[in-house]
Amino acid sequence: MLTRQRIQGLIFLATTAIGAGCISVGRPLPPTSTPTVVARAQDIPLVPIPPPPLGQNQNEESKPAPLPAIPASMPNIPAVSSSTPPTASTEATIVPASATTTITPRQLYETALSKFQHVDSYIVRLTRREMVKGEMNPEEIMLFKFRKNPWSIYFKWLSKEGAGREVLYVKGRYEDKIHTVLAAGDIPFMPAGKRMALSPDNILVRSATRHPITQAGIAASIDKIGEFISAIERGDRKAGTVTVIGPIQRPEFEKPAYAIEHVLGVGFDPSMPRGGTRWYYFDPENGLPMLITAKDERGQEVEYYRYDRLQPDVNLDDSDFDPDSIWAKPK
Repeated sequence: MLTRQRIQGLIFLATTAIGAGCISVGRPLPPTSTPTVVARAQDIPLVPIPPPPLGQNQNEESKPAPLPAIPASMPNIPAVSSSTPPTASTEATIVPASATTTITPRQLYETALSKFQHVDSYIVRLTRREMVKGEMNPEEIMLFKFRKNPWSIYFKWLSKEGAGREVLYVKGRYEDKIHTVLAAGDIPFMPAGKRMALSPDNILVRSATRHPITQAGIAASIDKIGEFISAIERGDRKAGTVTVIGPIQRPEFEKPAYAIEHVLGVGFDPSMPRGGTRWYYFDPENGLPMLITAKDERGQEVEYYRYDRLQPDVNLDDSDFDPDSIWAKPK
């Protein structure tokens, strides 16, 4: 019999309406200011960057422009004049404000949107903790590969928790199913390395995580931010309220970071139907929402998604997301 814990181990449907998502970051909000685009190459790659796909004509003029190598900080984003400490973590510390001009949630959103809209693929490391059906699952660390077209994701567990597990999904291909390789102990009487495939709509899949697999990745967070900012501007009371807090010193970042605090109204988010608060922390090095945390209406942590070691535009091809190619048996 499959326990809920085993199912959770079997199928990883990542974060992030929040930590989660598709690189197609949706429809941008009407700009009210010119965003400051920030980016810098990460210092330690998680894995070697793969070479360009073989057998394809590479038209340099048609390739997306590389991310601009702009300063290692966000000097043009002023400090918030009236910050209040976030409740997402006791390890977060407010840094005294150095200016009186406030930055808006829209500015942070538009900066991230501008930075990421031309990224077609990336590799990143994901650290995840989340509560499912009232139980907080152990922390997991994963390698995460993403390709925009066709929409493709691949996860490989790097931590002791779930070691050896892999999950792959390509929208519209391979029977439109989630393909997985089991870790030891995932399912009773099934050995490590056993392959399985399930529909994303399968009840076992839907009950195993807080968010669907189609909301996995960094840009889904950007999409989500744009959606609730737009809803709040339209006067949707269920959307709640949004505030910029910071600069905040978090242990995940070397420098103080800004965050968007979203207090959700009741019924606005299916993952927190009774409301709660979610924080999107923007990495001071690249301006992207690389840390997402959330607490429910009782103040209990229910989500933690941390992305680091980002490598954008790594030329991932079909072989990186082909289950038969990745998991081919040695001859």
